[in-house]
Amino acid sequence: MGKTVIVYEDEPALRAQLENVFYAIREDFLLLASFEEPSGVLQHIITYKPNMVIMDIQMNENEDGLNALYKIKKANPDQKVMMLTTFDVDDKVFKAICLGADGYMLKSDFSSQQLPHEAMRKSLRIMCEGGAYLTPAVARKILSLFSDQTIADRIIQVRERFQTLFQKESEDEKKRPHLTKMQLAVLKKIVEGKSTPEIALELGLSDNTINTHIKGIYYALEVHSRAKAVKRAVEERLIR
Repeated sequence: MGKTVIVYEDEPALRAQLENVFYAIREDFLLLASFEEPSGVLQHIITYKPNMVIMDIQMNENEDGLNALYKIKKANPDQKVMMLTTFDVDDKVFKAICLGADGYMLKSDFSSQQLPHEAMRKSLRIMCEGGAYLTPAVARKILSLFSDQTIADRIIQVRERFQTLFQKESEDEKKRPHLTKMQLAVLKKIVEGKSTPEIALELGLSDNTINTHIKGIYYALEVHSRAKAVKRAVEERLIR
Protein backbone atom coordinates (compact mmCIF):
# COMPACT_ATOMS: atom_id res chain seq x y z
CA MET A 1 0.00 0.00 0.00
CA GLY A 2 1.23 3.51 -0.85
CA LYS A 3 1.61 6.50 1.44
CA THR A 4 -1.36 8.67 2.40
CA VAL A 5 -1.69 12.43 2.02
CA ILE A 6 -3.93 15.33 3.03
CA VAL A 7 -3.77 18.71 1.27
CA TYR A 8 -4.44 22.31 2.34
CA GLU A 9 -4.91 24.84 -0.48
CA ASP A 10 -7.32 27.78 -0.51
CA GLU A 11 -7.44 28.34 -4.29
CA PRO A 12 -10.25 26.12 -5.67
CA ALA A 13 -8.69 25.73 -9.12
CA LEU A 14 -5.30 24.72 -7.74
CA ARG A 15 -6.89 22.44 -5.14
CA ALA A 16 -8.75 20.67 -7.96
CA GLN A 17 -5.49 20.41 -9.92
CA LEU A 18 -3.77 18.86 -6.90
CA GLU A 19 -6.59 16.36 -6.57
CA ASN A 20 -6.06 15.38 -10.22
CA VAL A 21 -2.30 15.10 -9.67
CA PHE A 22 -2.80 12.76 -6.73
CA TYR A 23 -5.38 10.72 -8.62
CA ALA A 24 -2.67 10.03 -11.22
CA ILE A 25 -0.23 8.79 -8.56
CA ARG A 26 -2.81 7.19 -6.24
CA GLU A 27 -1.00 3.83 -6.20
CA ASP A 28 2.00 5.50 -4.55
CA PHE A 29 0.39 8.46 -2.77
CA LEU A 30 -3.31 8.25 -1.91
CA LEU A 31 -5.07 11.57 -1.28
CA LEU A 32 -7.36 11.11 1.74
CA ALA A 33 -8.83 14.62 1.87
CA SER A 34 -8.26 18.21 0.77
CA PHE A 35 -9.18 21.37 2.68
CA GLU A 36 -9.39 25.08 1.84
CA GLU A 37 -8.04 26.22 5.21
CA PRO A 38 -6.10 24.60 8.07
CA SER A 39 -8.01 25.60 11.20
CA GLY A 40 -8.74 21.96 12.09
CA VAL A 41 -5.38 20.56 11.05
CA LEU A 42 -4.54 18.73 14.29
CA GLN A 43 -7.95 17.04 14.40
CA HIS A 44 -7.63 16.16 10.71
CA ILE A 45 -4.29 14.45 11.36
CA ILE A 46 -5.79 12.48 14.26
CA THR A 47 -8.75 11.46 12.07
CA TYR A 48 -6.95 10.62 8.81
CA LYS A 49 -3.47 9.65 10.13
CA PRO A 50 -1.71 10.77 6.91
CA ASN A 51 1.89 9.95 6.14
CA MET A 52 2.32 13.32 4.46
CA VAL A 53 0.76 16.78 4.71
CA ILE A 54 0.91 19.23 1.79
CA MET A 55 0.36 22.78 3.08
CA ASP A 56 -0.03 26.07 1.22
CA ILE A 57 2.16 28.51 3.10
CA GLN A 58 -0.26 31.46 2.84
CA MET A 59 -4.03 31.19 2.86
CA ASN A 60 -6.64 33.93 3.15
CA GLU A 61 -3.85 36.54 2.96
CA ASN A 62 -2.41 35.28 6.26
CA GLU A 63 0.46 33.01 7.27
CA ASP A 64 -2.07 30.27 8.11
CA GLY A 65 0.17 27.60 6.62
CA LEU A 66 3.12 28.58 8.80
CA ASN A 67 0.94 28.63 11.91
CA ALA A 68 -0.40 25.19 11.02
CA LEU A 69 3.13 23.90 10.38
CA TYR A 70 4.20 25.06 13.83
CA LYS A 71 1.24 23.30 15.48
CA ILE A 72 1.84 20.07 13.55
CA LYS A 73 5.53 19.89 14.43
CA LYS A 74 4.85 20.81 18.05
CA ALA A 75 2.32 17.97 18.33
CA ASN A 76 4.37 15.45 16.31
CA PRO A 77 7.89 16.38 15.12
CA ASP A 78 7.99 13.25 12.92
CA GLN A 79 4.95 14.23 10.82
CA LYS A 80 6.12 14.87 7.25
CA VAL A 81 5.04 18.28 5.95
CA MET A 82 5.79 19.86 2.58
CA MET A 83 5.04 23.53 2.05
CA LEU A 84 3.49 24.34 -1.31
CA THR A 85 3.50 27.96 -2.47
CA THR A 86 4.06 30.57 -5.12
CA PHE A 87 6.63 32.25 -2.89
CA ASP A 88 10.37 31.77 -3.12
CA VAL A 89 11.22 34.93 -1.17
CA ASP A 90 13.73 34.60 1.65
CA ASP A 91 11.38 35.37 4.54
CA LYS A 92 8.80 32.70 3.65
CA VAL A 93 11.45 30.09 2.93
CA PHE A 94 13.35 30.86 6.10
CA LYS A 95 10.31 30.68 8.37
CA ALA A 96 9.15 27.37 6.90
CA ILE A 97 12.58 25.77 7.28
CA CYS A 98 13.00 27.12 10.83
CA LEU A 99 9.65 25.60 11.80
CA GLY A 100 10.65 22.16 10.55
CA ALA A 101 9.19 21.82 7.05
CA ASP A 102 10.38 18.61 5.38
CA GLY A 103 10.07 20.03 1.91
CA TYR A 104 9.34 23.21 0.01
CA MET A 105 7.84 23.08 -3.47
CA LEU A 106 6.87 26.00 -5.68
CA LYS A 107 3.45 25.65 -7.29
CA SER A 108 5.07 26.39 -10.63
CA ASP A 109 7.24 23.28 -10.17
CA PHE A 110 4.31 21.03 -10.96
CA SER A 111 1.63 23.30 -12.45
CA SER A 112 3.77 24.32 -15.43
CA GLN A 113 5.21 20.91 -16.28
CA GLN A 114 3.88 18.43 -18.83
CA LEU A 115 3.90 15.67 -16.23
CA PRO A 116 3.00 17.47 -12.98
CA HIS A 117 2.20 14.21 -11.20
CA GLU A 118 5.76 12.99 -11.75
CA ALA A 119 7.17 16.17 -10.20
CA MET A 120 4.97 15.62 -7.15
CA ARG A 121 5.79 11.90 -6.97
CA LYS A 122 9.54 12.65 -7.08
CA SER A 123 9.40 15.24 -4.30
CA LEU A 124 7.32 13.05 -1.98
CA ARG A 125 9.54 10.02 -2.54
CA ILE A 126 12.56 12.05 -1.46
CA MET A 127 10.75 12.98 1.76
CA CYS A 128 9.64 9.38 2.37
CA GLU A 129 13.26 8.28 2.16
CA GLY A 130 14.23 10.73 4.88
CA GLY A 131 15.40 13.51 2.62
CA ALA A 132 14.29 17.13 2.49
CA TYR A 133 12.92 18.15 -0.88
CA LEU A 134 13.78 21.68 -1.99
CA THR A 135 13.11 23.00 -5.46
CA PRO A 136 16.42 24.25 -6.98
CA ALA A 137 15.48 27.94 -6.73
CA VAL A 138 14.65 27.51 -3.04
CA ALA A 139 17.78 25.45 -2.38
CA ARG A 140 19.94 28.31 -3.65
CA LYS A 141 18.21 30.74 -1.32
CA ILE A 142 18.68 28.40 1.63
CA LEU A 143 22.41 28.18 0.96
CA SER A 144 22.68 31.96 0.93
CA LEU A 145 20.62 32.26 4.11
CA PHE A 146 22.75 29.80 6.04
CA SER A 147 25.94 31.62 5.12
CA ASP A 148 24.71 34.47 7.31
CA GLN A 149 26.52 34.48 10.67
CA THR A 150 23.39 35.76 12.47
CA ILE A 151 21.39 32.70 11.41
CA ALA A 152 21.12 31.22 14.92
CA ASP A 153 19.59 34.41 16.29
CA ARG A 154 17.10 34.56 13.43
CA ILE A 155 16.03 30.95 13.97
CA ILE A 156 15.39 31.66 17.64
CA GLN A 157 13.37 34.78 16.78
CA VAL A 158 11.15 32.92 14.32
CA ARG A 159 10.47 30.05 16.73
CA GLU A 160 9.76 32.43 19.61
CA ARG A 161 7.33 34.38 17.46
CA PHE A 162 5.29 31.31 16.56
CA GLN A 163 5.46 30.04 20.14
CA THR A 164 3.87 33.34 21.22
CA LEU A 165 1.18 33.07 18.55
CA PHE A 166 0.41 29.48 19.55
CA GLN A 167 0.11 30.43 23.22
CA LYS A 168 -2.23 33.31 22.36
CA GLU A 169 -4.43 31.01 20.26
CA SER A 170 -4.55 28.50 23.12
CA GLU A 171 -5.56 31.24 25.57
CA ASP A 172 -8.22 32.55 23.17
CA GLU A 173 -9.57 29.01 22.73
CA LYS A 174 -9.95 28.64 26.50
CA LYS A 175 -11.93 31.90 26.64
CA ARG A 176 -14.17 30.95 23.71
CA PRO A 177 -17.70 29.82 24.65
CA HIS A 178 -18.15 26.06 24.41
CA LEU A 179 -21.41 24.89 22.86
CA THR A 180 -22.67 21.38 22.26
CA LYS A 181 -22.94 20.05 18.71
CA MET A 182 -26.72 20.52 18.77
CA GLN A 183 -26.42 24.03 20.20
CA LEU A 184 -24.06 24.93 17.36
CA ALA A 185 -26.55 23.50 14.85
CA VAL A 186 -29.34 25.60 16.35
CA LEU A 187 -27.11 28.68 16.51
CA LYS A 188 -26.28 28.26 12.82
CA LYS A 189 -30.00 28.32 12.01
CA ILE A 190 -30.44 31.42 14.17
CA VAL A 191 -27.63 33.15 12.29
CA GLU A 192 -29.43 32.21 9.05
CA GLY A 193 -32.51 34.05 10.36
CA LYS A 194 -34.70 30.97 10.89
CA SER A 195 -37.62 31.06 13.34
CA THR A 196 -38.04 28.52 16.14
CA PRO A 197 -40.67 26.48 14.21
CA GLU A 198 -38.45 26.49 11.10
CA ILE A 199 -35.44 25.32 13.11
CA ALA A 200 -37.51 22.61 14.77
CA LEU A 201 -38.77 21.36 11.40
CA GLU A 202 -35.31 21.32 9.80
CA LEU A 203 -33.64 19.58 12.74
CA GLY A 204 -36.52 17.19 13.40
CA LEU A 205 -37.10 18.39 16.96
CA SER A 206 -39.98 19.94 18.87
CA ASP A 207 -40.36 23.69 19.42
CA ASN A 208 -39.86 23.17 23.16
CA THR A 209 -36.60 21.30 22.60
CA ILE A 210 -35.33 24.09 20.33
CA ASN A 211 -36.27 26.70 22.94
CA THR A 212 -34.33 24.71 25.54
CA HIS A 213 -31.27 24.71 23.29
CA ILE A 214 -31.67 28.45 22.67
CA LYS A 215 -31.70 29.10 26.42
CA GLY A 216 -28.51 27.06 26.72
CA ILE A 217 -26.95 29.09 23.91
CA TYR A 218 -27.89 32.36 25.60
CA TYR A 219 -26.37 31.16 28.86
CA ALA A 220 -23.12 30.03 27.22
CA LEU A 221 -22.76 33.24 25.20
CA GLU A 222 -23.90 35.45 28.09
CA VAL A 223 -26.56 37.16 25.97
CA HIS A 224 -30.33 37.62 26.20
CA SER A 225 -31.51 37.96 22.61
CA ARG A 226 -31.14 36.42 19.18
CA ALA A 227 -29.54 39.55 17.77
CA LYS A 228 -26.85 39.54 20.45
CA ALA A 229 -26.36 35.79 20.03
CA VAL A 230 -25.73 36.31 16.30
CA LYS A 231 -23.33 39.18 17.04
CA ARG A 232 -21.39 37.07 19.55
CA ALA A 233 -21.31 34.08 17.19
CA VAL A 234 -19.75 36.24 14.47
CA GLU A 235 -17.26 37.84 16.85
CA GLU A 236 -16.14 34.48 18.21
CA ARG A 237 -16.21 32.82 14.77
CA LEU A 238 -18.39 30.05 16.18
CA ILE A 239 -20.15 29.50 12.86
CA ARG A 240 -18.16 28.79 9.70
